[in-house]
Amino acid sequence: MNKNLVDAAWLARHKDNGNVVVLCASMGDKAASANGVPGAFLADIDGEFSDADDPRPHTCPPLDDLRRAFQRRGISDDTAVVVYDRHGMVVAPRVWWLLKVVGLDNVAVLNGGLKAWVAAGYSTEPLADPSNVSCGTITAPARGELLVDIDEVARHLNHGSAHVVDARSAGRFSGEDPEPRPGMPSGHMPGARNIPFTEVFPAGTIAPPDVLADHFDRVGGPGESYIFSCGSGVTACVDALAAIESGRKDVRVYDGSWSEWAAPGANRPIAVGE
Repeated sequence: MNKNLVDAAWLARHKDNGNVVVLCASMGDKAASANGVPGAFLADIDGEFSDADDPRPHTCPPLDDLRRAFQRRGISDDTAVVVYDRHGMVVAPRVWWLLKVVGLDNVAVLNGGLKAWVAAGYSTEPLADPSNVSCGTITAPARGELLVDIDEVARHLNHGSAHVVDARSAGRFSGEDPEPRPGMPSGHMPGARNIPFTEVFPAGTIAPPDVLADHFDRVGGPGESYIFSCGSGVTACVDALAAIESGRKDVRVYDGSWSEWAAPGANRPIAVGE
């Protein structure tokens, strides 16, 4: 596949070739994702694709558990995996990133998601049952370093050794708009920059690489390091995908994101304003 994005026509041509697995990334009402691309399996980040024992929302499960979750959907080292979601481009990049965390590279996001699939005239059907497929085998070395913790983020903010980019809305970043989680202050990590995730797919699909480069050039050069954050580590992966499409290579995601940094008792500094 050798690409991070595929369009609906590509997926329609290749999804039945025997070595392609399609995942429907879901967050929130998973029943709303019950119908989708024929043959797709559900990947619910409110379920087994997050750590149920972690009080922070949507954090990565233990790597062995995450690997098994993908294997139960027939995914092996050599499988080509395409992820989409019903929202367009909101949740699928998170599952795409988790595939990279377990060591897989032949993974892509359906540009425009289910909306693009339907708009292209392709049919939908109920999602497939993973119990009806053979379990895959993933032996690739995991890349847990693609997710960073709060202390590493703080070090980079203090030393300027990586650009920390927040994918939340401008209002939440500035502190003008409230956070959706009760008791959580808005604002941002001092030194972080803001590229709202909605800006990188303004028409429902990821913007072209030159447009994306314009966004990220405001933060730093293509050869520099980037760490992406958001509310809970989900839309940070939208920005991470966009950064890679813009030519950035040293890209990581802060798994705990704002829900950890700004949590009561975390005692981390919070800035307001631009």
